[in-house]
Amino acid sequence: MDIFIEMLALVVLFALRLGVPIAVTAAVVWGLRRLDVRWQAEAEAQHTSRAVAAGLVSAHAAASPLVIEHPCWELNNCPPEKRQLCPACTLTDIPCWMARLRADGRLPGRCYGCALFRTRLAVRSALA
Repeated sequence: MDIFIEMLALVVLFALRLGVPIAVTAAVVWGLRRLDVRWQAEAEAQHTSRAVAAGLVSAHAAASPLVIEHPCWELNNCPPEKRQLCPACTLTDIPCWMARLRADGRLPGRCYGCALFRTRLAVRSALA
């Protein structure tokens, strides 16, 4: 009977020796993840408010960063025939230059000079 109690004590102590550090580590990881999510949300809100305060984007565009106020086909005066073939006109939920990049695998040279693309770069550099 003494051997059984001694073995049980060894198993319980071994489980405690491994279980407690693992449980503490898991609790710390869980807490840090929650903290990281909160910090990221605060940083995003701060970046957005800075961009709105600087006048780089409107409050409406800052609330939904993928909303485009003036599509590129309006700025470039594209004819309707060209719009039907352009991925920027079919994928309206993302910026036009991103639609072209996804569809073609590269960004056309004229996009680098586009006001929409440069504004997006200015916003990103101001927020960094």
